[in-house]
Amino acid sequence: MAIAGKIAQNRPSRRVGAADGPAAVRTVTRRRRRIGSPHGLRIAAIDIGTNSLHMVVVEVTEQLGFRVLSSEKEMTQLGASALVRHVLPRSAMNHTLGVLGRYAHIARNLACDRILAYATSAVRESVNGGDFVEAAKSRLGMDVHVINSQEEARLIYLAVRQGLAIDDQPVLIVDIGGGSAEFIVATAQRPLMLESRKAGASRLSQEFVHTDPISKSDLRTLRRHLEKVLSPICSRALALKAGRMIGTSGTMENLAAMCIAQHGAEISRRRVLTFMTQDDFDSVYRRLLRSTLKERRHLPGLDPDRAPQIVAGAALVDYLFQSLKVPFIEVSDRAMREGMIIDYMQTHWPKVRLSVEVRNPRRRSIIELGRRCNYDEKHARQVATLAMELFDQLKPLHRLGAAWRELLEHAAMMHDIGWHIGHTGHHKHSYYLVKNGDLEGFSLLELDLIANIARYHRRAMPKRSHADYMSLDTSDQHIVSQLAAILRIAEALDRGHYGNIRAIKTLLRRNSVRFIVYYTDDPELELWAAQRKAEMFEQIYARKAIFTARSSRKPRPNKESIHDQSDSNSAL
Repeated sequence: MAIAGKIAQNRPSRRVGAADGPAAVRTVTRRRRRIGSPHGLRIAAIDIGTNSLHMVVVEVTEQLGFRVLSSEKEMTQLGASALVRHVLPRSAMNHTLGVLGRYAHIARNLACDRILAYATSAVRESVNGGDFVEAAKSRLGMDVHVINSQEEARLIYLAVRQGLAIDDQPVLIVDIGGGSAEFIVATAQRPLMLESRKAGASRLSQEFVHTDPISKSDLRTLRRHLEKVLSPICSRALALKAGRMIGTSGTMENLAAMCIAQHGAEISRRRVLTFMTQDDFDSVYRRLLRSTLKERRHLPGLDPDRAPQIVAGAALVDYLFQSLKVPFIEVSDRAMREGMIIDYMQTHWPKVRLSVEVRNPRRRSIIELGRRCNYDEKHARQVATLAMELFDQLKPLHRLGAAWRELLEHAAMMHDIGWHIGHTGHHKHSYYLVKNGDLEGFSLLELDLIANIARYHRRAMPKRSHADYMSLDTSDQHIVSQLAAILRIAEALDRGHYGNIRAIKTLLRRNSVRFIVYYTDDPELELWAAQRKAEMFEQIYARKAIFTARSSRKPRPNKESIHDQSDSNSAL
């Protein structure tokens, strides 16, 4: 037996979203989620490197580019000893996880739609790297993806190509990380070489720099190793006719900053950190070779945290200068994290375009799920618009506020997505997909409510045997029934899926509601369907539903609906 009638008899005097009374305010406050202002797709990219954590948060712009909202960096030394012993120190893991938690908090406060976290050589090569990944998931709920060296090089290429002008002439891109160094020869069209070597600045320091300042013996051993590792790379780059060299990431940026800083504050103010000449580099390199760690920490332009490994990194750069005979190295501020952003945008292009069309994140997520489920978007939009007209005109009966209006609208857009699984029982499939479709920006309660409203757009009314419905609070059960009754009529009035009904007018009487529908073509199908699906409305609202039709060629008023670009920040 339907439970809706009994619920109606015990209807609470104050409800979520109701327009009256302080009790309603208390209930809304208990369930309210903070929703930011309308914005484009926001993505956070976190690069978990051997030495440091970098995060960039961006927002997709209307020009389908991106603008940076936040940039964070912290030296964590995750791979402080892992590159030789292949074990991540417990203290470094805990420190890195703490920084990751802070970064996740920043990303959430900026209303990010996606958080990407990629780990490189330190985690990749450590026997307990899996423990770190599991800890990030269990403690922070963050999925950390460990990428291989080829993928790391490809992402660096995407970033540099977007940041600097590259044409048909091949260029050599060098990224000196902590554990590895990536070497890419590429044109604007594609990479011609993607190579990675275990020649990061931190790794080289741990393996070959045992004196302070570095001794001639250590330097000779280091150069012999660089010759062995990098000679094939340089030969191939020359064979591919790479005419320019571009450096990126911390080691290159710090060396370029030191090259400029050695000329004094006035020159530093006038020059842009975009390149370093071989002459400037040679001067810096000689100074690094004769300085102690304590002295290096105070060198202008050098991040003190990079002082322990900058000598090894500089030796690598010196080898490249000597082997490739380039007069200068261009320095890009783009690195793997920007490549992560670009790659995500390229592989999620429909989502990116939708973020420009629909600025409200919740609405965007609803439409994206519908499109993933191949829903009839025109029908969904029509039903949502009709449901909004009915909600607004029936407000004297239901007395619900804007938060409930928004949830009804979302449910109307989602009501038929269950067809993606199958026609039989598709209303139940719609419930499942709403609950498990990774909709973003909604609380668990809101998803429960949207799913239940969509589920009851057809067939049986709520019953005691329906566990998902019965799990709701009694007041929420009644409101779900109220909104589902409206949705049933809205859905029936587009029975033919061709938008025949242009507008609705309701006349409220003590014992009845007259629905006057304005149509463009013969409305018999819609009237038959609406009358057939009016039973739930009549039971919930205790009024007889009467449907009449009038011809109208006038366009529908421009009501706010989910397919408009106007936005509502109402939420439970």
